[in-house]
Amino acid sequence: MSDSISLGELAVRLVGSLALVVGLLLLIARFANRRFKAPAGAAIQVVQRQTLGRGQGVAVVSVGTRILVLGTTEQQITLLAEVEPDEVGLDLTPPDPESEPIDVPSTAASPTGALSGSVLSPQTWKDAMAAVTGKRAS
Repeated sequence: MSDSISLGELAVRLVGSLALVVGLLLLIARFANRRFKAPAGAAIQVVQRQTLGRGQGVAVVSVGTRILVLGTTEQQITLLAEVEPDEVGLDLTPPDPESEPIDVPSTAASPTGALSGSVLSPQTWKDAMAAVTGKRAS
């Protein structure tokens, strides 16, 4: 009797191992996203960040009702400008609790978070499935 493994059994083990690794990566990404994400009602929030080069970038930050454009390097942060919320397309007025929520399609919503747009982002997979099936992503 030989101890050989059939090709089908090997394929099942490979797929199972791959699913386990991808599942662990998604779990780690979810916890990392929660840890580094600012609370919803935080006074200071990074609205947008753009890398310009190694260790250099520009960040748009909301502080209360003020919008600041900051230049960032590895050594310092410099205030470049203060802009009006409508100049960057922000609405800083608190939502009316009496109004109904607005349904915004996911393609129009701007994704946020460290994983947005990456293969590890759940929204990326939802958008991909919506494109394949022709249904709208939630």
